[in-house]
Amino acid sequence: MSAPLVIRAGAATDRGLRRESNEDALVVTATMCAVADGMGGHEAGEVASALCVRTLGASPLFRLEDFSDFEVQEPEPPLDILRFRATVERELRLDPEIPNEAIEAVRRVRSVLWQADQHIQQACEGRAGTTVTGVWLAQVDGRMLWLVFNTGDSRTYRLVAPGAGPDGAPALEQLTVDHSEVQYLVSIGQLTSAQALVHPRRNVITRALGTGQVWEPDVWVLPARPGERLMLCSDGLTNELSPAHMARVLSSVPHPREAADVLLQAALRTGGRDNVTVIVADAVTPEEYAAGV
Repeated sequence: MSAPLVIRAGAATDRGLRRESNEDALVVTATMCAVADGMGGHEAGEVASALCVRTLGASPLFRLEDFSDFEVQEPEPPLDILRFRATVERELRLDPEIPNEAIEAVRRVRSVLWQADQHIQQACEGRAGTTVTGVWLAQVDGRMLWLVFNTGDSRTYRLVAPGAGPDGAPALEQLTVDHSEVQYLVSIGQLTSAQALVHPRRNVITRALGTGQVWEPDVWVLPARPGERLMLCSDGLTNELSPAHMARVLSSVPHPREAADVLLQAALRTGGRDNVTVIVADAVTPEEYAAGV
């Protein structure tokens, strides 16, 4: 039985130095947080990302003591998606640190994201979409777990303990995988990670909510431990700062709000070419949360 944990988070967002408006949106609760990066022009993109985080923030799933009380609502997916989900569930069953009940929690996360996809399609009629990455800190069969979800190229990272990076420096572990053309080329060996950073089609994504095309999220399940720090962000941050720089800030600035502000200002100083949004989320006990420790 794991001790209960909640999220203590700090967040920051800015339109950047070259954009007229901010198409990013975010949501933070005691058990869930997410970043969405809208696409489709400043008005439609803003609507898509706002609807996404509003749907997540309003969902009772992330407030229920027993998530099994949440009804899964989603049409039957195509055969290739069913096969993909079966593979994910099989891998979860083989992980000794993950209880089998986590599979039902994953299905409910997908259901909420499907609802967000539908809300965006209804409001924007396919003219806009959004990426989204988020985390849900849930107790499943007595164990505290992170359920990390992602559609598009916004990212979630975990700060790794000092000593993991070069010369004993702190490091970041990227928990999500971009749904983008260049990431696919990297995965099949046609591009290196360095080449992907400057590729002309690096911003072309292959999955998004609200477009009427592929929206299927990836969902990962990880054990959650007291004191862990995660970071969620739009590509406006990762396109400006190196993982090493982000790791140094996250390991040296104790309060999540201050860490988010430092990262945002660093991205703006480096160029601020896009909207920038970042959430720093710590796993703490309810007592630490109440005390502000």
